Amino acid sequence: MHYFWRSLKYLKPYRVRLAIACACVPLIALLWGGGIGMVVPVSDTLMSKHGMHAEAWSAMIQSRIGAEVALKKILVRRPGDPDLPSMVISVDNVKNDTVAANAGLSQDNWIIGKIDEGKELIVEGRDLARQLAKDEFPAGITLLIFNPFTGVQNQVHIIPNKVGLDSLLLGKITGLIPESASNDLPGRFPTFMWIIGLVIILTIARDLLRFIQEYLVMTAVYRGAMDLRCDNYDTVLRLPMTYFSAKGTSDTMSRFIQDTNVLVRGQVTLFGKTLVEPAKAIGSLGMALFFSWKLTLLALVAGPPAYLLIRLLGKAMKRASKKALQSWSSMLGVLEETLVGVRVVKAYTMESSERKRFMKVNSQLFKQQRRMSRINAATAPAIEAMGIIAGMAAVAIAGHMVLNEGMGTSRFVGLMGALVAMFDPVRKLAKVSMRFQESDAAAARIFELRDQEIEKSPAGAPQLARHNKTIEFRDVCFRYPNTNSDVLVDINLKVEFGETVAIVGPNGCGKTTLVSLLPRLLDCREGSVLIDGQDISQVSIRSLRRQIGLVTQDSVLFNATIAENISYGKRRPTEQEILDASKKAFVDEFVSQMPDGYETMVGEHGATLSGGQKQRISIARAIVRNPTILIFDEAMSQVDSDSEHRIYQAMEKFRKGRTTLLIAHRFATVLSADRIVVMNDGRIDDIGTHEQLLQRCQLYQHLYRTQFVDSQ
Repeated sequence: MHYFWRSLKYLKPYRVRLAIACACVPLIALLWGGGIGMVVPVSDTLMSKHGMHAEAWSAMIQSRIGAEVALKKILVRRPGDPDLPSMVISVDNVKNDTVAANAGLSQDNWIIGKIDEGKELIVEGRDLARQLAKDEFPAGITLLIFNPFTGVQNQVHIIPNKVGLDSLLLGKITGLIPESASNDLPGRFPTFMWIIGLVIILTIARDLLRFIQEYLVMTAVYRGAMDLRCDNYDTVLRLPMTYFSAKGTSDTMSRFIQDTNVLVRGQVTLFGKTLVEPAKAIGSLGMALFFSWKLTLLALVAGPPAYLLIRLLGKAMKRASKKALQSWSSMLGVLEETLVGVRVVKAYTMESSERKRFMKVNSQLFKQQRRMSRINAATAPAIEAMGIIAGMAAVAIAGHMVLNEGMGTSRFVGLMGALVAMFDPVRKLAKVSMRFQESDAAAARIFELRDQEIEKSPAGAPQLARHNKTIEFRDVCFRYPNTNSDVLVDINLKVEFGETVAIVGPNGCGKTTLVSLLPRLLDCREGSVLIDGQDISQVSIRSLRRQIGLVTQDSVLFNATIAENISYGKRRPTEQEILDASKKAFVDEFVSQMPDGYETMVGEHGATLSGGQKQRISIARAIVRNPTILIFDEAMSQVDSDSEHRIYQAMEKFRKGRTTLLIAHRFATVLSADRIVVMNDGRIDDIGTHEQLLQRCQLYQHLYRTQFVDSQ
């Protein structure tokens, strides 16, 4: 769970929200336990012979004197019996070595009154029970006792103990509820409705607290996820290009979307169910212990086996979740490739093949999700079965106590309700553990991206002065990750300031890799690249790239206006700068015919423009940047010959005072260069002018015949 805990640092700025949410949890637990505890007064009100309050007084008296007592109504009076109240307190069972036993009370005695200021006072049973339960007797109290079997009346003096905590709580709760006007069942209805109202109030208060708690948790977690995505986005922008060549964009996108969503669910669960459900379980446990601590401990024997089972299933869930996230990434990659290349798919009637490819990765994802579902589905029933078995053992013993040992029916009902309410959160927590394992697998993938080594300048790296001397590749070697051979081998090339150098060669010979070293999109494995004698690996990356204008074969446009795409890479350019660059790149020709002009949205990937129009915008973007170094990687590949001629005329003027590197297969592009570099298999074969190379370089002669002549 290392990575999951690590993700929590993003919640630290929102700790106040989480603290308030956590403060709501004990209140929720208290109200939850209180709601369960209301089972007892409801049960007593509906089922007890003498009502809820009488049952509470009996429990308090038992706690004070150590004898089980109950109110008993006198229905038949025998001749010769003393004056008896209509209701007495019957002593049903006396425990050894208690206040009652020491005072001489015995089973089947009736308590009929008390001695008050030396006088015998017969007291009606409910009033006497209320006094014995609630009043304090520092000096003790003398009770009138009647034995219904012998007809003998006598006196006993007792000094009651303090009421036990459980009975005291029961008395306090019962004291909040008004007594019934009469003891018959219809007379108890107002009390019953009062209890129902109290339950409703407790429920509303609990649910309001749950709303506050969940809302604060979710907003804090979503804000933390927003910060995490921003940090990861910043990391992605500074990752070397070799990372994307190894991992691909779809895998990175999946970590932003699916993996982050899984992590968010885990964090919400941590501060939601993981706090609330245990609190509810503790509240229920407290009520269960209140009703019978021995039986509750018996029911808890299911805990250790359940913990071991959850841990075992959790490890399996983490493995399955990690594989499922990888399958998500693969499916996203296939989907992205198909949608981007949908024109080619349709043109070559490859719908069936793409469908099979998608079904394959989709099936792999389903297999992992099926495994996760199997683990999820097995967890709750297994934990529930363990809890039910242990709980039923407690119920069986509780049933024996009800039938044989006089355990109150209302206490039995309350205990059952508390046990059920206790095991339900435990059952939910079993799935919470699975959620954590899923989230930890997602967090591991997220932080794998976060921990990638990023592009960075050395500490205290100087700013690169504006280029005005030379560019030199010195003993340069480069190898892509996860490959066994170098793409570039012992490259030595020196370009003078203001010179235009064309780089030609067969496909895959390393031309694009070579020019990518200059803006440090790639870093050489051996050797160095120098600008004006300074090693570019030792200067500020930003100051280096600000001097370079790059136009690639694949025009990259963003879903913004034409003006925003042209000015991309320069802060606050003027309208005149944009217009001048547009005219030089012949963008103004087609933009002037659009209704919205330079405010026209180009669509995603420039979908509303032709290939030639997108390329001209890319060239205008390079012009408006006013770089000292120009890199054109097949920049004219999608421009028609007429536009190409006019762009070259403009570029001839723009290239003056700038160093230009050209990668081209067109003769006009090559011919405009001051020198031509011929590459083959990652090495430089020859360097010279067009005429020189035609005379001495066989590869150049071959390229001239097969590529350049055809492109004229």
